[in-house]
Amino acid sequence: MALAINIEDLLNKQKIESNRIEFKKGWNPASIYHSVCAFANDFDDLGGGYILVGVDSDDDTGMAIRPVEGVPIEKIDGILQEMVGYNNKLSPYYMPRTSVEDVDEKQVLVIWCPAGINRPYSVPENVTSRTSKEYFYIRSGTSSIIAKGEVLDELRELVSRVPFDERGNSDIQLEDISLVLLRDYLVKVGSRLRPSGNNASVKNSRSDGTIHGTQGESLASQRGSHDVL
Repeated sequence: MALAINIEDLLNKQKIESNRIEFKKGWNPASIYHSVCAFANDFDDLGGGYILVGVDSDDDTGMAIRPVEGVPIEKIDGILQEMVGYNNKLSPYYMPRTSVEDVDEKQVLVIWCPAGINRPYSVPENVTSRTSKEYFYIRSGTSSIIAKGEVLDELRELVSRVPFDERGNSDIQLEDISLVLLRDYLVKVGSRLRPSGNNASVKNSRSDGTIHGTQGESLASQRGSHDVL
């Protein structure tokens, strides 16, 4: 699926808080799924986050090193198939969204992790192992850490303290979304979903759920989940 935000904004840490973006030089599922779990738990209610696989970062600045390392195109299908199994190891089940983006003439795998609606989530310390112990992970700055003690207690209470106007509206219909406002938003953020001369791509995006519910930098969340655009 296409991202609802421009890939360059993610690489340059623009329009999205830096602690919601994580760069990974290569495919390391054990470490990556700690962050998938942490972003899904969204302890600070920031809206989840993004993991960019195939992008190394500068140790001093934390910024992406260009040109990017990239992910070999012949390995991408295998990684996506692995993720199907690893997603089932998250408890309760959670499925991050993925997008393969062309950057510096290479491919970058973007794993998009919106805040989960069934928080809190846990995941094995090593998703590649059958006997690994499960932990709850949260974000602490730009790192994913195990939630312990009072922090773990607070994480478990997240569902009961989510404000009403920040909860997802499962009753909203696609017809309730304004194509005009939707088009303007996609153009503003430089999304590949933005229309080119007509409303066709916007209608397709709306109908396939790409920017509906928890699958995007939700338009509804910017105005209150129960408002209609």
